[in-house]
Amino acid sequence: MINKSEVLIFSLSFLIGFIFTILFLGLSNIGLENTDWFTSYDLKSDLLAFKFFLNDNWRFPIGLNPNYGEIPNSIVFSGAVPIFSLISKLLNSTLPENFHFFSIWIILCFSLQFLFGYKIIYFFTKNNSYSLISGLFFLISPILIYRLNLHLSLGAHWLILAAIFLDIDKNQKNVLTKKILLIVFSSLVHFYFTIILIFMNLFFSFFNNNLRFTYNLFKENFLVFLFLIIAMYFVGYFHIPATDALGFGYGYYKTNFLSFIDPMPSSKSNDWSIILPDIYNFSGEREGFAYLGLGILILIFYLTVTKIKNLINIQINYKYFSLCLFLFLLALSNNISFGSFNLVSIDLPNFLYAPLSVLRASGRLIWPVYYIIIIFSIYKFYNLMQKSHSFFLFIFLLIQIFDFSNSLNTNLFKEKRVRDNELNDPIWKFISENYTNISTTKISNRTESFRLISNLLIDNNFESTNYFRLGRYNREIASEYRSKFVKKLMLKEIDLNKVFVIENQDHLRHIKFLFQESDHGFFKRNGFWTLLPGQKKLMSKNDLAKLESVEARVVNNEKIKIKENSKDGILGLGWSHPNYGRSIGASGVWSEGYFSSFIFRLQDTKIETINVFLKQVFTDHNEDLRIKILINDKNYKEISLDLKSKKINLEKIEDYLFNGVNIITFNILNPSTPLSKLTSIDGRLLGILVEEIEFN
Repeated sequence: MINKSEVLIFSLSFLIGFIFTILFLGLSNIGLENTDWFTSYDLKSDLLAFKFFLNDNWRFPIGLNPNYGEIPNSIVFSGAVPIFSLISKLLNSTLPENFHFFSIWIILCFSLQFLFGYKIIYFFTKNNSYSLISGLFFLISPILIYRLNLHLSLGAHWLILAAIFLDIDKNQKNVLTKKILLIVFSSLVHFYFTIILIFMNLFFSFFNNNLRFTYNLFKENFLVFLFLIIAMYFVGYFHIPATDALGFGYGYYKTNFLSFIDPMPSSKSNDWSIILPDIYNFSGEREGFAYLGLGILILIFYLTVTKIKNLINIQINYKYFSLCLFLFLLALSNNISFGSFNLVSIDLPNFLYAPLSVLRASGRLIWPVYYIIIIFSIYKFYNLMQKSHSFFLFIFLLIQIFDFSNSLNTNLFKEKRVRDNELNDPIWKFISENYTNISTTKISNRTESFRLISNLLIDNNFESTNYFRLGRYNREIASEYRSKFVKKLMLKEIDLNKVFVIENQDHLRHIKFLFQESDHGFFKRNGFWTLLPGQKKLMSKNDLAKLESVEARVVNNEKIKIKENSKDGILGLGWSHPNYGRSIGASGVWSEGYFSSFIFRLQDTKIETINVFLKQVFTDHNEDLRIKILINDKNYKEISLDLKSKKINLEKIEDYLFNGVNIITFNILNPSTPLSKLTSIDGRLLGILVEEIEFN
């Protein structure tokens, strides 16, 4: 039976959570229909994932969300807090048209963060005032507020505190049931919390069984995994292959050895200390941000000096010490940095790198370590002090608040920045009223035009889109989708219900060539070109003039370095970035899918030979890469390339070329993915990596 004090602390926690949410969002943004405060890339993508999921029919698994991205995916691979998305979909008929739950979610995160911080300290101290002050340390945690600004679903740090509370309070009833429910629930919030809670539970259960493999140990973990897998199946975790759970980032999105005393996640983030200086860290180490705050750091220093001074033996809790050491090492990754110094860099073999790639942003594993340090420090301080515990802890809290003052002012006491309404041109209203889909020609998990087009998607009710931002997705199907899309364009097949945002110069050159004689309209608005099927009549003289200025590059006897999205390049459709495996920033472009084209113009220049220089050929060791080459839609020849091939020679081609625009198309007959061969997590259908092209 719940007593009055528990009701009081629950009520107080949710009141505090509500107040902090008002401070965090601003009173004008707290409504359940207000979307103006969704300004960042990730916040917008999470809102859109929820919106398309909410307005779709029920499917099985119940989390499927194919209208967002037009590739197989589930709501669990977005940051749209799946459990709340599912509940909202159940209640959809009773909800207002533009409903979202994210304000409620933020209230819940702040409330439960304070509540479990309070309950953990109260369990140890049985001191109400001391525990209330302690709860505020958890509430103003930089890692919590920093995350809520970026990824709302990753603001559920209370799940970590709840897991700790379940472990320390052995007198609770149905502890195993609560653990199962907590871990299953975490999988319906964000899978990173599930990973963290699984690690925590494995350590807790192992140490609670006296470091022995017992029947109870097996039973507990078997039941946890059984119910977790069932829940994950029903919401769509297994709708993509297991290999797509792997992702680039382990060893990059990590923590730094000095993260606990570094007040800035990155050079572009808020400074969380007005006293301590920023410590340089590497870009990906923002994921391992873990600044403890000056109040806690001084408290730790005081505890350390006092124990040494009084020669008190430090009693180590080996369960929590082992857990923290394990998670800290994983968070550091195989590239250990001490500030700006890279101390250790270990090249991991694939059989280790692959499972660690499931973690990807391993820096987030620092979160339990962070909270355990705070819990340990506050608890030990209580044991050390003979009296006035609450008063002195309140002094440390004031130091903490003073240290955080600039960032707290920015995050809690300034009105949230709202997104600008840049879409004032009448063309956007016309699009929203006459088309059921708006899509990009550069189909990717992150596109430049998303920032702009997301506003249109949020404010209107399109049926589907190929824009998406997902934590995981089927890479091979996405590559097949891109390849089919390119093939349709090259065949001049186009969906009349779709508007296409032309993402880059390569696509624009080729698409203009394909459709300039059609009745489709080209419009450049807000920095991006759009293709509106059947609307050439709407093009103004200015639109026609702008389109006329888009021309293929004039080539002479020269050698050209190949790169994506170049204004004076010769690429058309069907090319992809040069990154491969763990490498980033390589030169050249990969052919992706079955069709990749060059587009260029000749002006009274006779070209007899073209040499295409290759940096790499991707094919099975037992099979050559077969390519059919077409020049201006005429079959030129078919070639085979092996792994050692470095050049493609096109000779005696003068009869295939003419003055004006020319198209050379490489029809890759047997592209394959590194993922299918288990050489990389790359799921693109690759063929040739082109670095240079020479005209003679």
